[in-house]
Amino acid sequence: EFMAKHRDRPFFAYVSHYAIHTALQAKPATLDKFKAKPPGQQHSHPLYAACLADLDDGVGLLLRRLAELGLERKTLVIFTSDNGGTQQSSQEPLRGNKGCYYEGGIREPFIARWPGVIPAGSCCGVPVINVDLYPTFLEVAGATVPKDKVLDGESLLALFQGGKALKREAIFWHFPGYLDNPVLRGRDPVFRTRPVTVIRKGDWKLVYCMEAPHLLFNLAEDPEELRNLAEDAPDKCRELEGDLRAVCNPEDANREAHAFEDRLKHQLHLNA
Repeated sequence: EFMAKHRDRPFFAYVSHYAIHTALQAKPATLDKFKAKPPGQQHSHPLYAACLADLDDGVGLLLRRLAELGLERKTLVIFTSDNGGTQQSSQEPLRGNKGCYYEGGIREPFIARWPGVIPAGSCCGVPVINVDLYPTFLEVAGATVPKDKVLDGESLLALFQGGKALKREAIFWHFPGYLDNPVLRGRDPVFRTRPVTVIRKGDWKLVYCMEAPHLLFNLAEDPEELRNLAEDAPDKCRELEGDLRAVCNPEDANREAHAFEDRLKHQLHLNA
C-alpha cells in the first residue's frame, strides 16, 4: 500500500523482517513442509528453515509488487543483514558466527537489484559496510550532504555501475564490550566477543584485542582465518595498527565506552 500510494514520487521503504530472530515463528503450512523433509547436511532445524522460507516469500512479495506498479527499473532494492548467522545456520567455511569479529560474524549477504543500472548476475568483491548505505541513498536520490555533516561511509553507486574500487583504503569496527557464549571455532571459551577494534585493509585484517594477543589474517590466502600472522608479519601488523590509531586510539575509545557504561548504570540506579 505504501509503494502504491507513493508510486508517482520518490520514496524510501525500510522493511525490517523479524524473521529469523528469536523467538522463531513460521506459517504452519511452511513448517509442515520442512518437517516432512529429511535432515540435510547444512540444516536439521525445520522451524529455522521455515522462517527462512517465509522471509524469502516476503521479499518476493515486495519485488512482485514493484513489477506490478511499473517501478522495477526506477527502484534500487538492497537486501542485507546486520551481522553473520547464528549457530543454527552454518557459516562454513568461515570461522565463527553472530557476535564475533571473525568473518563468520561480520560477513553477511548483500544483494543489490536495480534493473538497467546493475547488470543482472554481476558480482563485486570490494568490501563494503552498512554505514555505506546512507551515502549511497543520498547519491541515488540526488541529495547533497550538508557541509557541517561528516559521513562515515562511502556511496556504492560507482560499484553498482561497474567500478572496481572505492576511494577509501580501509574499513573499521569497534566493539568495547562483552557478549556471552563462545562462537564456533573461536579461541575464547567464555565470550563471543571481548573489547576489540578491527581494521580491514585490502586482503589484510587486524583484530586488535584489548585482553588477548592480536590476530592478523590475510583473507585472500586464508578466508577461514586459521593462521594468525601477527608474529610472522610484524611490519604489516604495525602498519595496520598505525592506520587504526590514525582513526582512533583503541584503548582510549575502550575506556571512554566503559566510563559511559558505568555512568549509565549509575543513572539507572538513581532513577530506580
